[in-house]
Amino acid sequence: TFDMDKVQSIWVQAKDSSQVTQAKAEIEKILLRTLKEDDFSVLDTASVLSVVSQVLGVLTLALAGIAAISLIVGGIGIMNIMLVSVTERTKEIGLRKAVGATPKIILTQFLIESIVLSVSGGVIGIIFGVSGSLALKSFIPTGVSLWSVLLAFSVSVIIGVVFGVLPAARAARLNPIQALRYE
Repeated sequence: TFDMDKVQSIWVQAKDSSQVTQAKAEIEKILLRTLKEDDFSVLDTASVLSVVSQVLGVLTLALAGIAAISLIVGGIGIMNIMLVSVTERTKEIGLRKAVGATPKIILTQFLIESIVLSVSGGVIGIIFGVSGSLALKSFIPTGVSLWSVLLAFSVSVIIGVVFGVLPAARAARLNPIQALRYE
C-alpha cells in the first residue's frame, strides 16, 4: 500500500522490563539467520532515550553558546553607550569634581546608570519572553517559572555592572582641570 517492498522497522514488547536484555538477544539471533549483522540494529527504549538525551544535551550547549554570545554583545553595547555618555559629559564630570565630588561618587553614578540601562533591557526582555510564552501557549505547552525570571533579571544586573565598570572608572579618573577644558 505504501510502495515499499522491505520492512523498515519491527516493534517488539517484552513481557516485563527484566526480560528486555534477553528479548534483544533472541531477536538478534533470529534476525542473524537471514540477515548480516550490519543490515539491522536492535534498540531498546533505554538506548533510544540515551540518544535523545545526547541530542538534547548538544542542543542545550548550542543554545547556551548563543545566549553567551548575545550577553557579550549586549554588554559591549552597554559599555559603548556608557563610554559615549562619559565623553559627552566630560565637562559636567570636571565641574562636579571641581566642586568636591570624589572619584567614588563619579564611579557610583556611572555604575548606577549602567545598571539602570541593563535592568531596563532585562525587564523588556522578560516582558517579551513572558508575552511570547503566552502567545505560544495555544500551540504548545509553555510556561515561565519564577526562577528563570529571577535568573534573567540577575544576569542583566551583572552584565550592567561588569560592562559598566570600565566607563565608570574612566569617568572617575578624569582630571577636573582637563575635563573642564574639554571641547
